[in-house]
Amino acid sequence: MRWPWTRDDREPGVPDRPDAGAAHGVDVSAALGLLSRGAVVIDVRSHREFVRGHLPGARLVDARALRADPVEAIWGDDPLADTSKPVVVVSTTGARAEGAVALLRSAGHEAFSLTGGLGAWLKDGQVLVPGEPR
Repeated sequence: MRWPWTRDDREPGVPDRPDAGAAHGVDVSAALGLLSRGAVVIDVRSHREFVRGHLPGARLVDARALRADPVEAIWGDDPLADTSKPVVVVSTTGARAEGAVALLRSAGHEAFSLTGGLGAWLKDGQVLVPGEPR
């Protein structure tokens, strides 16, 4: 099984990842609660998608780097990073996020996907911030 999946490398009619951690999805309200308590939000979409609009405070994380070393991919070399914080993973629809959550959980991290992805975020009246990753 290959990971990460991108929109371009899926076979037509085959879901992104039917066995992904859907049980670890959170709705917008729960995601906001996690974020208010210090959770880290990561975005596993492409750079181009991220620049068009992302959750406030989101970190752009390359899915391949996440697979190689989750701590390095998310927190980099920040010596003060609290790597025990929960991680909320977002993508356009939530499918790519679910794959990342499964990977993070298998590495021992507390991770959740935003159910419904950015569509759910916008439908709830939340904002996206355009711009380059920090």
